[in-house]
Amino acid sequence: MKITYEAWQDDNGVTFADQEGIKQFKDKGLFFGKAKLLHTIVADTPEEAMAAHHIKMGWEPYKPPED
Repeated sequence: MKITYEAWQDDNGVTFADQEGIKQFKDKGLFFGKAKLLHTIVADTPEEAMAAHHIKMGWEPYKPPED
């Protein structure tokens, strides 16, 4: 099942989570200053979403934590 993730930037940096997580973050007033949507990603898994997020941000390739 595809899930939509969002990357938001505020005065503290970048927050990346699924849409429900972002909604909870907003509802609790946890963004500082003006938050700006950077991008959305639709993916099958959190790892796939994080890999795409790293590419869009121009960061090093995402490496999932080892078990």
